[in-house]
Amino acid sequence: MKKFLFVCGGTGGHIFPAVAIAESLKKQGITDITFAGRKDSMEERLVAKNWPYEYITAEPLHRGPFLKNLALPFKLSKSLVRAKSVVKKINPDVVVATGGYVSLPIVLAAGKLGIPVYLQEQNAVAGVANRVGSRYAKTIFVTSEDAAKGFPAEKCMVFGNPVRELPKADELKRPAEFAEGKKAVFIVGGSQGAVGINNKIEESIKRITARDDVSVVWQVGVKNVEAIQERLKDLNLKNVTVCGFLDGIYAYMKYADVIISRAGASALAEILAFGKPSILLPFPHATANHQEHNARVIEKAGACLVELDSDKNELWDKVESLLGNEEKLSAMAAAAQKLGMPDAADQIANVILSKEMK
Repeated sequence: MKKFLFVCGGTGGHIFPAVAIAESLKKQGITDITFAGRKDSMEERLVAKNWPYEYITAEPLHRGPFLKNLALPFKLSKSLVRAKSVVKKINPDVVVATGGYVSLPIVLAAGKLGIPVYLQEQNAVAGVANRVGSRYAKTIFVTSEDAAKGFPAEKCMVFGNPVRELPKADELKRPAEFAEGKKAVFIVGGSQGAVGINNKIEESIKRITARDDVSVVWQVGVKNVEAIQERLKDLNLKNVTVCGFLDGIYAYMKYADVIISRAGASALAEILAFGKPSILLPFPHATANHQEHNARVIEKAGACLVELDSDKNELWDKVESLLGNEEKLSAMAAAAQKLGMPDAADQIANVILSKEMK
């Protein structure tokens, strides 16, 4: 039986695709799967409770002053020594990495030891770790032709971004907050919320509450919910539900007519997997502005509208223009369904197994 070593970390956008691929491999009988990541990290919290987990060290490249990177070569060499010891201990037949600086030491160690490496890149602009590690990659799974431009063409395969297995349609009941017979708008900024989205929605709240034919669920982020609710306490939010964080967002995605979101890779993968029209506000401080690049790929395909945080606030105008145009909504939904690939994790797992189980 083949042994697999996964490495991911830094953000949920790198971790969730790795877990999705690992779960697909497990469904196909691969049981010897270990994850590597940092101690006391997001990847440890999300992964270690369900999978064997090995500690590694990793250091990011600082994009600010050069002096901050003076010690990087020394730190990277220490990380490589630790990564090499983990690789030798696990002795995997295959390494799967989903990018981010956490993955690079394991990829380099595995590559130098001649172990087959598979990379998965979530964003339209390839990350530094995956670009550096691509020299050792047997295959690189990308989400668009734009992303493929960052890698050797002969190594790339275009798939959707892997998402966790979606519930079956009949398992998702319409949330009570989305009133029957009304258009549903789901605003999601992640567990931390999204300041740019929150500001624009709050500026438009009187117009939103004036609509009797629309139900809105607005996830503002745990750290923002009390302050926003306090500022809006004198308004009649009869058709707007303000919440900090929602555990089961898939039901809200399924029944939403329009989704407003940032443009992180994991969020986009889920929106597209549900085939939903969206309005995307890319996080302006994302590395290499990758969220805007992600959003522009979706926009070019006709599946979303884009508004930057710095743009004039026309967010609710865009919502109303879509809600009043069924033909446009249907066209955007069709474009999203064409881009979405809810079985991407299974397809990637199949490719890896077809290459490694011969």
